[in-house]
Amino acid sequence: MIRISGAKLSEKILIRRVEKCCLRVLGQENIFITDLAVSDSETIRALNGSARGVDKVTDVLSFPCFEGLKPPVGIDEFSDGDFEGSRVMLGSIMICRERALEQAEQFGHSYARELGFLACHGLLHLLGYDHIEKEDEEIMTARQKEIMNAVGLKR
Repeated sequence: MIRISGAKLSEKILIRRVEKCCLRVLGQENIFITDLAVSDSETIRALNGSARGVDKVTDVLSFPCFEGLKPPVGIDEFSDGDFEGSRVMLGSIMICRERALEQAEQFGHSYARELGFLACHGLLHLLGYDHIEKEDEEIMTARQKEIMNAVGLKR
């Protein structure tokens, strides 16, 4: 389940579609709760500065509650303190609407495709994927492509 703030109804519907598809492609039961906020450039710049020490606007920030998750994971793999109600708190994502609009234009695709991609990217980070090392980047990129194609937001 994803709790979304700052988003328009159409954005919420799209983000929820991406979440469902992401979990389905990964074979992951929906045992999680995730917070996702769509924000402006000033807000994400401030958060990027305070959280990462980078004083610039970015497109998406992810704050996972766990390191090294390897989906699929079961509910029994978490401790009582990991739960928020009956679900496991996976983490938080913030997406900058302005950057998503700019990047959609820059890459020549729709805003929906860019927003979906950023939501997918953020969710994969929360689920243990990363792109620091070349091998990890290849794996994450392949998963993103698979999910984006499955949700119908191809490049």
